[in-house]
Amino acid sequence: MKDLKTYTESVTEDLDNYFATHHQTKEYKTAITTEKNILVSAAAVLSAREAAGLSQQKLADKAGIPKTTIVKIEHGNNTSIETLTKIATALGKQVNLSII
Repeated sequence: MKDLKTYTESVTEDLDNYFATHHQTKEYKTAITTEKNILVSAAAVLSAREAAGLSQQKLADKAGIPKTTIVKIEHGNNTSIETLTKIATALGKQVNLSII
C-alpha cells in the first residue's frame, strides 16, 4: 500500500498548486465566474421558495411553469430571465439583474 501512496503522490499535482496555476488563465476565470453566478441564482430561488414556505410543486403552480423547471433551476441549470420573472412574481418579489 505504501508503494501506491508513493506512486500517487509522484503523479498527482498538489491541488493548491493546480488551482493557483489554472486560476490564472482567462478561460478558467470565466468558467468559475459563470458557474458561480448560476449557483447564486439557484440558491436565491431555493432560499426565496423556502422562505415563502412553498414546495417546489406549489411554486411551480403559482408561477405557471413545470415543477421540473424549479428542480432544474435549484440544481444550477440555466434558465431564462422570463422564467425567473415568473418565479419572482409568484413569490411576490422582483428580479434584480446587475452587470458589474
